[in-house]
Amino acid sequence: MSEYQYVHFIALDGPLNQNQLDYMATQSSRAEITKWQFTNEYNFGDFRGDAFEMLRRGYDVHLHYANYGIRRLQFRLPAGLPWDQETWEAYLPEYGLTWHPDKKGRGGILEIDPESDAGTFDYLMDLEKTLEEIAPIRDLLLAGDLRPLYVIWLAMTALNCDEEAIEPPLPAGMDSLPDCVFALADFYELDTDLLTAASAGSSPLPNSTKAGSDVAAWLDRQSKEDLKRLAQRLREGDPGSARSETLTLIRNESSTVTWPTVELNRTFEELRNSASEKEAKRVKRAADAKQKARRTKLKKLAEDPKAVLAQIDKLVKEKKRPSYKEAAQMLIDLGEALGSDGPEQMQAEATRLSKAYPTLMAFKQELRQHGFLKKKK
Repeated sequence: MSEYQYVHFIALDGPLNQNQLDYMATQSSRAEITKWQFTNEYNFGDFRGDAFEMLRRGYDVHLHYANYGIRRLQFRLPAGLPWDQETWEAYLPEYGLTWHPDKKGRGGILEIDPESDAGTFDYLMDLEKTLEEIAPIRDLLLAGDLRPLYVIWLAMTALNCDEEAIEPPLPAGMDSLPDCVFALADFYELDTDLLTAASAGSSPLPNSTKAGSDVAAWLDRQSKEDLKRLAQRLREGDPGSARSETLTLIRNESSTVTWPTVELNRTFEELRNSASEKEAKRVKRAADAKQKARRTKLKKLAEDPKAVLAQIDKLVKEKKRPSYKEAAQMLIDLGEALGSDGPEQMQAEATRLSKAYPTLMAFKQELRQHGFLKKKK
């Protein structure tokens, strides 16, 4: 398989202006560039643009995929991390998650970049929609939602195979994850059973009405001049940065408790073992359902064997390989449905059909592959 890379940037807070677009055009000579997106594919060569600077100059989220192991995501957070240092460090896996602060100001870039190679992940086909599905996570991060961080920790720890790692505090709302978080989990191939097992014990989502009252209270405390400056920034400056910074100020100045969590202190090995138990139960339920469905099917076949045989004849007359395969399977099913004498009866029926259609060699071959037309000893 040849090398393949895909690069994607999206603007979320607002469209890029002409100066920003001019800069983006210097980052790649073959990219498709718009006010909202930047995309490029490589079947040879590498992307040599400055992703960090592109995020600082207009775009808000970035994906870099390569089939030899790169699955990098970056989120621009213009107001900085929405958590205190202690909370942030609690969710850091051994490898794969990094905060890159700007040299000036409070902003920076949250990067997910696991250590991996060509054999770590499966090959992805539909990359065009991947970042669009993941991008709303940025709004969760800006709001201080800890669920994306927990899922990142879980996915990176699974990739790092760190069995002794102790999980960070389990955020509220893990049993009601938004689609973008599931998209993130899928991108890093986080096992569904592991995510379900880890989510057990999570408390309900926090009440959003409290956050709304904090915003209203904060606005009431601002002077007319401050509100005027904020409105001007929202209208004429960088509305995305203004929005993010304002939300951070409100969160820091309000009495709102940080995102609720519960301390379970499970090891990753314990989570994995719980996931294995869930997988075993899920597989058993699926097997039981399959057996029940087959019993129902066989019971229906046994009610009218002549109708089934007529359907088999009809399939053979279609003279198509898929029809031959279906006919042979129906002979097996009917034989099982008729009980102890059924298989012998279907052997006789297969012999009858082979004589009735002597020129249909492909049909005879299908019968032999399914155990019919055996030579007598």
